[in-house]
Amino acid sequence: MQYFAQFVKSIKGVARGRGKIFIKRRPIKDPTKKRQTLANRRSVWYNHRMKYIDVGGIKASKLALGCMRIADKPIENIARLVSAALDIGINLFDHADIYGGGKCEQLYGELIKNRPSLRERMVLQTKCGIMSGRYNLGYNHIIESVEGSLKRLNTDRIDILLLHRPDTLMRPEEIARAFDRLERDGKVLRFGVSNFSVMQTEYLQSVVNQKLYVNQMQLSPAFCPIIDAGINVNTSSPAAVDRDGGLLEYCRMRGITIQTYGTMQCEFTDESGYFYSGAFTTDAAKKKYFALNFCIDGLAQKYNTTKEAVAVAWILHHPANMQAVIGTTLDRHLTDYKDCCEVPLDDREWYEIYRAAGHTLP
Repeated sequence: MQYFAQFVKSIKGVARGRGKIFIKRRPIKDPTKKRQTLANRRSVWYNHRMKYIDVGGIKASKLALGCMRIADKPIENIARLVSAALDIGINLFDHADIYGGGKCEQLYGELIKNRPSLRERMVLQTKCGIMSGRYNLGYNHIIESVEGSLKRLNTDRIDILLLHRPDTLMRPEEIARAFDRLERDGKVLRFGVSNFSVMQTEYLQSVVNQKLYVNQMQLSPAFCPIIDAGINVNTSSPAAVDRDGGLLEYCRMRGITIQTYGTMQCEFTDESGYFYSGAFTTDAAKKKYFALNFCIDGLAQKYNTTKEAVAVAWILHHPANMQAVIGTTLDRHLTDYKDCCEVPLDDREWYEIYRAAGHTLP
């Protein structure tokens, strides 16, 4: 990694008393000329750039738009956001019954009511199971939650329904009855889970009659325990702790799509005791994640794209064939991500980003 290696070399120079850091960035040329720059292919983005995966017969974009933070947005802004997403090939829109206390789904439903033709261009996904102070995956709650989402979203079907979080009191036979009814009535087409461990998923799958197609998990270059555990097998490193039961390999083996949320997320406590949770690209996180931002900026320059596109490309490069959920509420910011399926990262660059985020290899 030329940029990161240069940065490390400069840091060592400072430690030896050689003065300040002066790093000159130079464009990296590919002598094989096998990789076109993104700019050369920009004109065909709307037709060919977005990639899609098959979710039980549903063609869903690899980049999804999360709708958790639209509750306080004017309907005009939401309309622009959705139109911009569709324009760049995003067709998967991620909701939950609790987002904004239902307001997010309601506003989205108003948009569909005003422009019914949009519905057939969308894959609508929503989640249920979280209540105030508790979780609830009982039969009645699942049915009532879906009925509420259908009404708020102004649609006759949910394309993908996820159980939002595992409930230690869940009774799988009740979930199975709910899934059977919702599928029979045509109200839900496909089913999945969110934040479920391997054994929780396997246990539920052993009871329900429908395949679980999706597991939504938090994942970013700065936060990737499901990757760390596999890399650090048979070591004493804290990163070797397997909190999810080999979830990454399990999902690949079972054909379950991992949807990642918190794609730009990091969390840390600084020297003053302040706890930060947010994007690693913000000013508040740039000191902690200087090397990561430096690395991603260099690759963005190399591939003539944005750091957001590179960060998402890091997730999409993994052979687990993941989908990435982004949560921007501004249509102009969507353009920062539109190259994500076309950034030609190689395996070496994937590991460079991983290490620059502070992860070590045994």
